[in-house]
Amino acid sequence: TLLGKATAYNLRVHLREVTRIDRPEFFLSVKGPELLNMWVGESERQVRDLFVQCREKAAEGHLAFLFIDEAESILGTRRAFRGGTNILSTVVPMFCAEMDGLEPLQNVVIILASNRADLIDPAILRPGRIDRKIRVRRPDAVAAREIYGIYLRADLPLDQPRETLIDS
Repeated sequence: TLLGKATAYNLRVHLREVTRIDRPEFFLSVKGPELLNMWVGESERQVRDLFVQCREKAAEGHLAFLFIDEAESILGTRRAFRGGTNILSTVVPMFCAEMDGLEPLQNVVIILASNRADLIDPAILRPGRIDRKIRVRRPDAVAAREIYGIYLRADLPLDQPRETLIDS
């Protein structure tokens, strides 16, 4: 989520420099599993509602960002699930229809996060829908020290000295 917010902020700053117009930012963060619902059509309605919210904010002049964490949970490959009710057989096409539909997605940026991008349906990841893929690797030892240094603030109550925790 922090990477999504950082991306949104940097894109907003870049657009402000290019266009000389500072547009307010609307960042809608959703955890993929939150959209799963056992009632027929409810997950699809929730997907529609996300896009409606983003379109409304974009129409009001905002730069809208829809961030979906754990995207593979709702946008998984349709052929990977057999038997019973296959919710993905309707959620993935609904998501694609919202991205490509008759109502344009102007000034709306879709960001998906996943630890298992290989499980996301190829229809979602094709060019024209999700245009850029960024792989974020685990930090090395130096980067990990910097991250710990940021989050292990001096005012936090710790059971060991701060430097000991950062070095371990």
